[in-house]
Amino acid sequence: MSIIKLNTRSCQSCYKCIRECPLKAIEFRDNMAQVIEEECVLCGRCVNCCPQNARILRDDFADVQGLIASGKPVYLSLAPSWVAWWRGHSFSAMSRALKALGFAGVEETAIGAAAVSREYASLMRHKRMDNIIATACPSVVMMVERHYPELIKMLAPVSSPMMAHAKLMRETYGDIKVVFAGPCLSKMEEVSDPLAGGMVNFALTFDSMDRWMEKAGVRVEEEDVEACGVLEPVARLYPEPTGILKTLSPEDTAGYTPIAVDGLESCIDLLDSLKKEQPSGLFIEANLCAGGCMGGPIMRMHGLSGALGEMYLNGGPDKADQNPAGSAGRKCSHPRVFQKRMPDYPEFSEEDIRRVLRQIGKFTPEDELNCSSCGYPTCRDKAIAVLRGKADISMCMPYLKTRAENISSTVLENSPNAILAFDEDLNVLDLNPRAEEIYGIKREEAVGSFIPAFYGETGFEEARDQSVIVEKKVTLEDVGRTVEKSIVYIKEHRMYLAFVKDVTEEESRKEELESVRTHTAETAQRVIDKQMRVAQEIASLLGETTAETKVALNRLKSSLTGMQE
Repeated sequence: MSIIKLNTRSCQSCYKCIRECPLKAIEFRDNMAQVIEEECVLCGRCVNCCPQNARILRDDFADVQGLIASGKPVYLSLAPSWVAWWRGHSFSAMSRALKALGFAGVEETAIGAAAVSREYASLMRHKRMDNIIATACPSVVMMVERHYPELIKMLAPVSSPMMAHAKLMRETYGDIKVVFAGPCLSKMEEVSDPLAGGMVNFALTFDSMDRWMEKAGVRVEEEDVEACGVLEPVARLYPEPTGILKTLSPEDTAGYTPIAVDGLESCIDLLDSLKKEQPSGLFIEANLCAGGCMGGPIMRMHGLSGALGEMYLNGGPDKADQNPAGSAGRKCSHPRVFQKRMPDYPEFSEEDIRRVLRQIGKFTPEDELNCSSCGYPTCRDKAIAVLRGKADISMCMPYLKTRAENISSTVLENSPNAILAFDEDLNVLDLNPRAEEIYGIKREEAVGSFIPAFYGETGFEEARDQSVIVEKKVTLEDVGRTVEKSIVYIKEHRMYLAFVKDVTEEESRKEELESVRTHTAETAQRVIDKQMRVAQEIASLLGETTAETKVALNRLKSSLTGMQE
């Protein structure tokens, strides 16, 4: 299960995590920056740098509670850097508080550190390796296995102090479960790695333990009279950048040149140099976090200084050491094996890379700005990431900016309508060529000044005060045009936009149409009047003819009647 998870609703595609990750173990997919688990070394930078807090850490404390509830004894291995987290408290007080959570026993991981140092000393005494990279840091191991597999042969084949301590506890106390607590994220990965030893069930962070104690109402106060200490207190210095070296004597390192390196970039520089220069006779203490474990991810996330934290480390005896843990006196071997875990990416030709570069407007080396806005150090690195499926073509900010500006310019320059931008004093900020044509002005003369044609225009105040789009039709007497205006106030930028459409021809056509309509109506009325007159004359003539016919018929009727009589 992922250790660093993404809150998809919070990721704003700012690429900051990609910029901050020196190993570029983050891919941009579906508009979100996702950790590439096969490449990540769990340094925690992407979590720490995210301005949107979009990275979420896995917390296994509920599983640990279930482990305790199962009935088997659960022992806690507490990393020696605890002194910088729970400052001012004794180990005895911590032991009592942590046992109150249900742990059967609480011991310091320094017990395992002492055993590991003995293994390192044996390696050097027997000259078994040309160069030795010694580390208590799983992130260093992950970096070598995943990014520098040719240097795996330099990793000391020794378990980490966490695994060594867990093994000692299991061999001492029998059928138990083991939980680790520390300032590290990569310990969670080590727990799940079968090659690491498989001796620890879960790894929790210090802040997870804090939340658990707060939820359970447990406070660090009274001391545990049965608290167990260590036999070799100097091993408590392991969290320092030179902690391993401080546990070794000059006789132990005889024949080797001891050096120490801490910090992600410093480790990368050293590993690159080891690949290139291939020196010999080095004993290298490596810590991925600057300041060693005192500058671990959880420490940094909570703003705790690793340098100041070192003040709380003490390689001298502690009160609890009067009662050393049973596991501290046990001796056994702590072997470790490693393997190449570097993803196999195909090689890409120069033409493949140039093709991607052309897609983002990089046609010549001069076009390659190498601005790193996408998160990658160079445009070529970004192009290779695109080919590997780790990056999206749209991540190039200068390209998108130029493209957006070009599209905007094309729209403005070719718009059939005038577009003008004004500041709050109605001085022109910009205008397009169509506006120059409609208002009969030049851009260089208009920008920064007031356009007389807008004198007395109340639409600006109305748009601002009522937050509406004001639409008007006006006649520009000076230029003989009729226009329709839409005025918008953009509050965020304290500016106005005016969209002006020239409707002079439309108005002229409307007038012509109205004239035709009027003329047609008048003609129709004249026709109607004439037809009415004709109808009346016809009706008159028909009336006279009908009367005469009636008289003639009556006379004929009378004549016929008289003849019958």
